[in-house]
Amino acid sequence: MFNFIFKIIRIDSKALMVILGIMYSICIHAQTYPNKPIHVISEYVPGYGGDVLSRQIFTSIAAELGQPIVVENKGGSGGLIAFEATRRSSPDGYTILLASQNVPVTRRYLSKGEPIDATKDLTPISALWRTSLLLAVNPSIPVKNFKEFLEYIKLNSEKVSFSSTGIGTQGHFAGASLSAATGINIMHVPYNDNRVITDVISGQVPMTLSIVSNVSAHVRAGRLRLIASAGTKRLDAYPDVPLITEFFPSFEPPPTWTGLFAPAGLPKPILLKLHTAILKGLSNPELKAKASLDGFDFIGNTHEEFVALINHDVEVAGRLVKLAKIEASD
Repeated sequence: MFNFIFKIIRIDSKALMVILGIMYSICIHAQTYPNKPIHVISEYVPGYGGDVLSRQIFTSIAAELGQPIVVENKGGSGGLIAFEATRRSSPDGYTILLASQNVPVTRRYLSKGEPIDATKDLTPISALWRTSLLLAVNPSIPVKNFKEFLEYIKLNSEKVSFSSTGIGTQGHFAGASLSAATGINIMHVPYNDNRVITDVISGQVPMTLSIVSNVSAHVRAGRLRLIASAGTKRLDAYPDVPLITEFFPSFEPPPTWTGLFAPAGLPKPILLKLHTAILKGLSNPELKAKASLDGFDFIGNTHEEFVALINHDVEVAGRLVKLAKIEASD
């Protein structure tokens, strides 16, 4: 009997030593992390919107971590290429994904491919920012505010349409939610190039639902007129532009955030160190003010808060996909 108990103790002792060894290795790695450049895989196209802002934020984060951050743009397939490249990497804190809500939230409803759960297939670190969609019309449309807009689409429902950057995009979802809230079917005109805006300016399409950076220059030049925001709060850049939810509480704004992820299994000490650096990067007052004018609202939530946000937005996206009547494709 005593020999049997002794064998159990020996086995448990060996297992304990292995566990303690792993924990010690993680602690030492976290203490020395980072000791080399950090590789960020970005789903964004170089030189545009999210890419430009993220690089400015990374400059501050790198200064806090004491190591450079090298960005590799891997656009394409709605963010899936960048996602897969990150998922195959080691969870050591040296490979990080910069991604919008596309793969983590909406892809599961738009593709028949392998289901993706970003809270398990990756380690959510923090959401960096949220942007808003604006409802903008061609100035020839005889409306100057949202109430006049509602009257106009009621009287002209057969010829009213809106442009977006494609089927299954946030603009498409916002338009579907607006149609459901108003009870008026507003035809969707999808684009995959800059005609999403130029065709509204030329009058071929009466209005668009697009992010701030796509329309702001045209609004200042008088080529477009702002009517409402499809976001969750009024924008600092356009405080007089009302939210659609102020008129229709049932309107559901689509998820429009960008965040940082690591491969699954990132050690918690490294996760916390990265989060601290992210908060420092987002606290730059000049950068924050400039980003706000461009329609970007900094977030900087914790891992747990980011996971909760993703899970919440998965439910939102499910409802919006049904409203937009989108069928999953291969």
